[in-house]
Amino acid sequence: MNAISSISKISNISPAFGTPTSNAAIATAQSSGTSAQNPSSSTPSSVVTLGLANATTQTQGWYGTAVQAAAPLVWKNKPSDGISALMASNFSLQTPAGRFSGLGAALLKQFSSNGSAISQSVQQGAPRVPPNASGIATAAAPLLPGTADNQVAFTVTTQAGTHIKLALDDTQDGLAVQIKSDGKLSDAERSALDQLAAGLQDALNGAAADPPQIKLDGLTQFDPTVLASVDLHATIKSSSANSATPQSLDFHADAAQRTVSFNGQTGAATVSVDLSNATGWGDQQQQAKAIASYQQQFDQADSRGHGDASLMAMFKDAFAEMNSHYPATAPRQTAGALPLILQDQDHAVLTGLADFSASIAQTPVASNPALLDQKDGFAYQVSQNTNITGPSQASRSISQTQQSSLQASYHRPISADAPLMLSTARASQNYYYDQVDDTASSAAGLSYKKGTLVKASLDQSASQSTHVLKYTEGNVAEDTTTPLQASLSQDLVDALAQKRKADQAETAVEIYQRKQKLSAINDSIFLQANPTALREAQA
Repeated sequence: MNAISSISKISNISPAFGTPTSNAAIATAQSSGTSAQNPSSSTPSSVVTLGLANATTQTQGWYGTAVQAAAPLVWKNKPSDGISALMASNFSLQTPAGRFSGLGAALLKQFSSNGSAISQSVQQGAPRVPPNASGIATAAAPLLPGTADNQVAFTVTTQAGTHIKLALDDTQDGLAVQIKSDGKLSDAERSALDQLAAGLQDALNGAAADPPQIKLDGLTQFDPTVLASVDLHATIKSSSANSATPQSLDFHADAAQRTVSFNGQTGAATVSVDLSNATGWGDQQQQAKAIASYQQQFDQADSRGHGDASLMAMFKDAFAEMNSHYPATAPRQTAGALPLILQDQDHAVLTGLADFSASIAQTPVASNPALLDQKDGFAYQVSQNTNITGPSQASRSISQTQQSSLQASYHRPISADAPLMLSTARASQNYYYDQVDDTASSAAGLSYKKGTLVKASLDQSASQSTHVLKYTEGNVAEDTTTPLQASLSQDLVDALAQKRKADQAETAVEIYQRKQKLSAINDSIFLQANPTALREAQA
């Protein structure tokens, strides 16, 4: 049983805020209005009383206002289908996560099954507006897409150029859904759309969670032979009382690129991945190792710069998901030559990931009211760029550069057991103010001439600068800057070159030993932001 069929068999549409629904009310709802799958109908909105007429119970909703349980529900169209039943059930849940629960997947699955447009909205009507003898009365204009506090816009474009657009809108007293397309879908397109349903719902669940989470893995695994692109935009009002900034999420994926950006109260981040050249990609094992290495680097940067843990967790998830499940793309052909195919020694000096750029920046906070220009902040950038060229397989050249930078500042107490209590009083102005400025790079390069490896190099560098101001009762007591730098250059020709003739087969032991050597080389090519660790690797 799929989600839609199970929803459509609900015998009673749950009323708002948990008020019991009578069978008479359900009968009234199902015998009036227009079909939810006929958005072009001119029948006016209707008020359907789904609560007890004399109920006076109030409940405190997430939006912070008391809502009367007896208030009728105002529907745009007759609530006689499974989508309306789910909307009515969700309406009693006063959080974005509750309101959107299951709705994205249900809409996409129903649309993919029959291709019929769906447009429905429900609002909490004024409890003092009496219905007519049939329980229905003309209502105000329905909630429209794009007008709510919490908004979701999901667009899928097929290879044939058809656009499927889904919208979810949620506000204090209303919920609206809509899905439509500008063309008829083929069976393959409907199937591809259906396969995105679970991924869309996961993404919505993550965006509406408190705190928000990045869950886009299911949206990156669409069939690129059928679908051209997938786009998601979500703006969610946080339920945290101290958060005035909505959380926004933007995601785009096609055969050539993936991009996700998110922005909220604590900061913003972006991850962009270039999928246009698959030549340098490694296998799944190598990619997993590269992601793990970068995740460790992100944790180190977060620790050194005193970053926000929840924002960094979202950034790490975004990076991992944008770099997983690459499409099965053939290597790009070099103009006038056969496709370049990399050997195992070539992959050893590469991360195995597609090229990317990623950044995360926390919202600066002036935590010291006595010195507002001393702000706590965290900004981190990381990128990779790969070039694979050559007129032939025997004369190929490979280069890959990784770079990262960190700028951070934060206040910390003089004593670990004395928490900061900064105010305008001089007696509170006892603290350290740290400023961090770090950079790191790793550059690998290989060159072949007539099939022979003639150059193989790895150049790495790391620089850290820590500027510390110590304040005692508002006066600068110490001002120190500690620089650390290190660099490492390696010639890898001997380590990578094959030691036997091409017509001589390697033994099983030699194959194993060579794999171990190449794996060790691959471990060493990743960014190392700590100069001390880089010096130790050189020793």
